[in-house]
Amino acid sequence: MLIAPRHAPHRARLGISIIEVLVAMVVGGVVLALITMIAVRQQRLFTDLTDGVALSGQLREAATILPIDLRGVSVAARDIREARDTSVELRGTIASALVCDTLANGFVLAPTSDGASAYASYLTTLDAGDTAWLYTPTDSIDDWQPFAIASVGTPPSRQCASRGPHLSNDERALPRVSIALAAPPSSLGSAIGRPLRITRPARYSLYRASDGGWYVGEKDWNAAAARFNTIQPVSGPFLSPALGGLTFTYLDTTGASISLPVADTRTIASIRISLRGQTKNLTRVLGSAATTGKRVDTATINVLMHNRR
Repeated sequence: MLIAPRHAPHRARLGISIIEVLVAMVVGGVVLALITMIAVRQQRLFTDLTDGVALSGQLREAATILPIDLRGVSVAARDIREARDTSVELRGTIASALVCDTLANGFVLAPTSDGASAYASYLTTLDAGDTAWLYTPTDSIDDWQPFAIASVGTPPSRQCASRGPHLSNDERALPRVSIALAAPPSSLGSAIGRPLRITRPARYSLYRASDGGWYVGEKDWNAAAARFNTIQPVSGPFLSPALGGLTFTYLDTTGASISLPVADTRTIASIRISLRGQTKNLTRVLGSAATTGKRVDTATINVLMHNRR
């Protein structure tokens, strides 16, 4: 009887060959390179978008702040003190209130409140050297009379005079502000109940900061030192004055540009503000390594002057 020979069972091969290792490394390297390229491209796109958003925010911030003070000036009262192509000096309104009562040489202003019947509003504390403008209606035209403020005080809280605003019980307990005038009017009592606004000189201009960038800055008047305080940045950076970072154009009632510097600021009917800025980094073509230079953007605002007569 013949017996068939037995074969040894086939054993699975352990490990991988060097060729398989090389193929895996090459494929893995290609995949990692593709992932890296995509990540770098996305990072470049994100950087470009971030720079664009920052630039738009800088332009929008300046375009919002500058018109606030300009819309509140009285051209007829020469609130615009100096008008140039890259700067404007004006009397900025820092407070407005109804006259609540009188002093021997000035006025007591109504208190501020959060309710619907607010009779006063303050952007900052008042100081000697500010100017109080009293609304004075006449038969022919409404006028604002200027009075230099000699000192500021805090009178006792109580109800206003009979012709002044009627305060609620809560408002009667609120603190009030008094202003002594350097040259008070002859009839102080007739001013009770009239609107009054307080102004302080301010100057907006384009200046170069310590970091080398050009910023729109603002400096307010220091009455004690008889000079402007150190300029403070409002928004930026923008392009230099030579490249049109900030430009003021002053127009008359016909829409024609007024020669600079403006000799008579009462002729200004509107102001066109142009702002130009650029991105911090070079803009790339769809996130690639190729650049197209820094992106430049512009914002233009037209401000119509009020209180021209």
